[in-house]
Amino acid sequence: MSSIKIDDIARLAGYSKSTVSKVINNYPGIPESTKEKIMKVIKKYEFEPNIQARNLAGKRDKVIGIFILDKGGLGSYFFQYIIALIVEKSEERDVKVLISLIKTSEEKIRIKQLIDNGTIQGAIIIGATLDEPEIENLIENEYNLVMFDYKTEHHSKNVFLINSNNYNGGKLAAKFLLEKGLKTIYHFAGQENKLAGLEREEGFLDELDGNGIVSKVLKGEFQLEIAKKIFTQLIKSGDIPEGIFCANDEMAIGCLEALTENDIAYEKVKLIGFDNNQISRLYRPRITTIGYNLDKMADKAVEAILKLIAGEKIKTNVYNGELKLYERET
Repeated sequence: MSSIKIDDIARLAGYSKSTVSKVINNYPGIPESTKEKIMKVIKKYEFEPNIQARNLAGKRDKVIGIFILDKGGLGSYFFQYIIALIVEKSEERDVKVLISLIKTSEEKIRIKQLIDNGTIQGAIIIGATLDEPEIENLIENEYNLVMFDYKTEHHSKNVFLINSNNYNGGKLAAKFLLEKGLKTIYHFAGQENKLAGLEREEGFLDELDGNGIVSKVLKGEFQLEIAKKIFTQLIKSGDIPEGIFCANDEMAIGCLEALTENDIAYEKVKLIGFDNNQISRLYRPRITTIGYNLDKMADKAVEAILKLIAGEKIKTNVYNGELKLYERET
């Protein structure tokens, strides 16, 4: 076995140690010509990356990956909070975590590469849309995965689904507004290709329809600024509903900001969000919202991925969050 080190590979190939490391770990965005030169040197000197050496020695650390699939980045309060909780639950079990933001199809391939090369043993994926061929490929090939708010037609014993009970949450939001005696009720929906947005909208509209109420649906895309812009336009046109259900707390804040900036008291519109993020409790006025035990969901995610990695059987491969209505000032 060669005793050559990564510093030697970098020197012989004519690249930085960082670039060599990225090639070894299949990072996206590295030119093919660079990869070829570095891999040629690696093969010539039979270089063995440290992680492979640890695997051969039977001393591999437990490492799981957290992958956020969202073009908007990590600006979402939900993403920030769930990542922090998963890291906390992992540390309690002496498990290391690799966190990665995935924005393109090319980057999604990296999940498979990181599992294949032994960098991680399993993945927790958050924010996937319903049209993810790269994710479906992982499921079909029985990679160890925990998926948040995802639906698949493929049945795999290596996939654990954690859902936010979105449909029932949408119904609960509608019931809350109906019990206030409201008739004009609008909905700021999430992204059309994400399960959470679709099911929250479906549950909300079904409950309203059962009570003879037709709602206007506005595409807020789970984004504060988009919801704020749309609601500002409605306000200026004189189209102000009695109640609004936003598919997440960020959009609820966007609606509140639109009211404030147009000198309209927030009490004029009954507003309810979804997720019970920390910001919904800290923002003033405090936001009424639908929430679930995110701490428990994070714990379930880490517990499940470790069982899958260990090859243990899981009685049921789906966990639905327990819902609760938090009535506050809005």
